[in-house]
Amino acid sequence: MIRELRPDDPLFPQPLLRVEQPPAVLYAEGDLTLLERPRVAIIGSRHPSAYGVRIASEAARALAGQGIVIVSGMAIGLDARAHRGALDAGGGTIAVLGAGIDLDLPLANRALLRETRERGLVLSEYPPGTPAAPWTFPKRNRIIAALARCLLVVEGRLKGGTSNTAEWALRIGAKVFGVPGRLHDELAQSPNALIRDGGTIYTHPNDILYAMDLPTLPEHAPEVADALRASAAEGEKVRVELSGAEAALFDLFVGPEPVHVDALAVRSALQPGLLLAALSSLELQGLVTQLPGKHFALAS
Repeated sequence: MIRELRPDDPLFPQPLLRVEQPPAVLYAEGDLTLLERPRVAIIGSRHPSAYGVRIASEAARALAGQGIVIVSGMAIGLDARAHRGALDAGGGTIAVLGAGIDLDLPLANRALLRETRERGLVLSEYPPGTPAAPWTFPKRNRIIAALARCLLVVEGRLKGGTSNTAEWALRIGAKVFGVPGRLHDELAQSPNALIRDGGTIYTHPNDILYAMDLPTLPEHAPEVADALRASAAEGEKVRVELSGAEAALFDLFVGPEPVHVDALAVRSALQPGLLLAALSSLELQGLVTQLPGKHFALAS
């Protein structure tokens, strides 16, 4: 059942009142008690590396195992891995959507979203039935940032949703962690810049537990060992469902901006027939969506 939470409701998260233009209402479905527990946001790229998948899954599993609620945006990629890790650890997770709470978007995460409604909590400031749009996600990001006491940026490019969420977190005084990456790796741009500009290096779930004044884990605790094994297995499966052509096209979408089919053809160097077949397959998987004027964009 969908419930409306307004600022005068005792369950309305008070940290949201600190952001610019706080939501006038939150539509909620799921376990509202998760709003009363300590929360950490884990975010990152929509098409991560296997390393990023491993770190996000490990962190989510270990922190959720300690009673921390994992917050993210239900996007494909690292958001989904964070939600999945929390649920697999038997913990709580909150998904903040950039569309109406009743819509199964993105389609690629349909099963995960439905499980989150049943075992976690789904939030949105948009009325039921509201479609996703490029402008809804930057607004969504401020809610993710405000809900979390700490924010972990795993991977992301310098400009994009990941960096936008981190900027919101810094504005409201949340503790921001970055996973250090290789200097010339595009996916390391956002966390490396955060660390350079005063963020905290993330090396272990204990970094976050310590910052939250919560009991830390032994360095080789069973919870962390289990998380490492599980997340390593997940990392090996990243994008295996995508063919070479599909993966090449998917990597060309670096943000929410639509890309014209002609630009995709030039950048991918794929033959027209193979290009259209790969785009159709990505659409069917719910990873990209076709827009007017032969433009394509990430579905989430």
